[in-house]
Amino acid sequence: MKTLKTFITVIAVIILASCSTKNNRTADNILNSSFRVYQISGYDGPKIDIKEDSLAQFLTALHYNIPLLEIESALKWSSDTTERNINALIENKMLTKKGDYYQPTLGVITLERGNLLEEKAQKVANEIADSIVNWLPEIMNIHNETTISQHHDFRELSLFYLSNVILDNFQINRVEEKFLNQERPLRNGSRYYLAIVEDDLDDKTEPFGIYGNRGLLWNDSIGICVYGNQRSKSNVGWDNYKDKDIHIFDERDTQLITHTMPDAFFPTLLDILNRNKPNFEATYHEMDFDKEVSFEEFFIFWYHWIYTETTDVLIAKDIIPKPQNEMFYFQVAVNF
Repeated sequence: MKTLKTFITVIAVIILASCSTKNNRTADNILNSSFRVYQISGYDGPKIDIKEDSLAQFLTALHYNIPLLEIESALKWSSDTTERNINALIENKMLTKKGDYYQPTLGVITLERGNLLEEKAQKVANEIADSIVNWLPEIMNIHNETTISQHHDFRELSLFYLSNVILDNFQINRVEEKFLNQERPLRNGSRYYLAIVEDDLDDKTEPFGIYGNRGLLWNDSIGICVYGNQRSKSNVGWDNYKDKDIHIFDERDTQLITHTMPDAFFPTLLDILNRNKPNFEATYHEMDFDKEVSFEEFFIFWYHWIYTETTDVLIAKDIIPKPQNEMFYFQVAVNF
């Protein structure tokens, strides 16, 4: 797989045992590792920031069942600080107490778990990729209706169309509403999805090479965004759109890429997801995510692995040309 890198497959039973026993790391090891916090929230987000005060590391250590006193010592927290942070996390529904131990109630996606999610995404990703290939004539026809097609051919825009438009940013709300069909978890008055994802610092991409969309400028008339998987510190200047080649979608084009194109492919995508749901649910239980989060919260993050793997399959098939710097800058109309 591309930059959702191909890892040598470790026997799933061994990895699952690692996930289940959760005793193969120390607090110091976790503090010396890198983690990112991802949320899907719209305008309704967390009331505390777990990127601050080592709270993400604290929750990860609890995920591994490391004794509280060992974590407290590694973090150099006083008992008062530990109690205050625990109370804040419990109040915000990110932690719960079960008997004598504390259980995170958000997804903790460690390297072991992330690698296995990547492996388990491959079957459905290949199925989605094959369906996209079958849909190419229709998607190309929609591209041909756009103004931007007068300046950029379909192949130039294929990463954007076949990953961001019909799978990710312009599609994921449909996946949430029609496939998951549940409200986001309610945490202290706010509804959002939240996950901690371990980062492999040896990689030049985002964790597990996951593609994502980031807004860089938003006003009353336009939005400027970037799509790709190198929104990282090692890619200096990735968030400076002013010196980038920006693909401009006018009002009609914006309508086509936010509604017409994703709407056309969604019934096919939904059918694939529904047929694979029993396997998704089995993975949810096998990997012990059912002890931390709802199936819906688990899946919405795993879906990022699925569409990333799909994108990589399409790149491998040369349906999508290997993108330069893995980044695509674009402008859309806000009022259309």
